[in-house]
Amino acid sequence: MASQRITIAKVGGIASDILGQRLRRWAAAREAIEADEWVSAQWPPSVRVEVDSFADQLRVRGCSLPVVHFVEWSDLWSMGDLFSRWLTPPGGSPLLIAYGDRFEVYGYALPDGGRLQRALAVGPQQFPESDQFVARLREAAGAWDKLLEQAILIVLREVVGGLVTDEEVLASMSVVPDWISEGGLSNEALERMRSAGR
Repeated sequence: MASQRITIAKVGGIASDILGQRLRRWAAAREAIEADEWVSAQWPPSVRVEVDSFADQLRVRGCSLPVVHFVEWSDLWSMGDLFSRWLTPPGGSPLLIAYGDRFEVYGYALPDGGRLQRALAVGPQQFPESDQFVARLREAAGAWDKLLEQAILIVLREVVGGLVTDEEVLASMSVVPDWISEGGLSNEALERMRSAGR
């Protein structure tokens, strides 16, 4: 379990073919001793640099065509198996996976005969983070689907830290981080204001 930034983008048109080719090349470069073990070191350093560079570029250009859908959020709890689990519907497109040093990239080609949408039409999951991922993946899969003849869904995962507990979240509610208070009020000043009833 980890704290992570998750990005989902849908890229349409001929650019989706280029991205699919690139992801297939990256996926094929993986050198795994154990098929079920996934770590960055299984990809050559040059591929890891390409993967991270692509992820950075996609995040910067998330509002530029042919990107037709883009969403990003923080998930402070989920495990890494969440991503491949929901992107492998029965009979669907092959999931393409590549790891950089910072990012994991997952690619899923569309159209797929509605297989992904059907697999995502599920009820509530055990954890709210899973519900959030499924809902956002479903939105991305359906975005512009009546207009696009072909597209690729790209999911980026960037681990930024360890699991965050409920206690840590609650404790953070009474602290103003430096990046917020700089040029503003310090934690001590805020505490004095609270004590004074302001």
